[in-house]
Amino acid sequence: MALLRKIRGTLPQGVRLIVTEPMAGTPGAEAMGDAYFGLYLWAMGSGRPRTAETYVAMLREAGFASAREVATGLPMVTRLIVARR
Repeated sequence: MALLRKIRGTLPQGVRLIVTEPMAGTPGAEAMGDAYFGLYLWAMGSGRPRTAETYVAMLREAGFASAREVATGLPMVTRLIVARR
C-alpha cells in the first residue's frame, strides 16, 4: 500500500497507471497460476499471489480515482488493470 500511495502521489492528475502481469484466480488457468506463483514466490522469498479484484481494491484504497480490469486476449499469460489518478 505504501508503494501504491507513493506512486499515486507522484503522478499528475488524470494520468493512468497500468498493472499487467499473470494474476491469481484467472478462470481456466488456476492450476497454471498456482504452479507459476508457487515457483516465483519461492524464488523471490516473499510476496503473495493476488487476484485482479484484489489489485483493483488496493488501487482504490491507495487513492486512485478509478481502477478497472481490461480484458486481454490471453488472460492466462497476462491480465491488465488500468487505474486513473
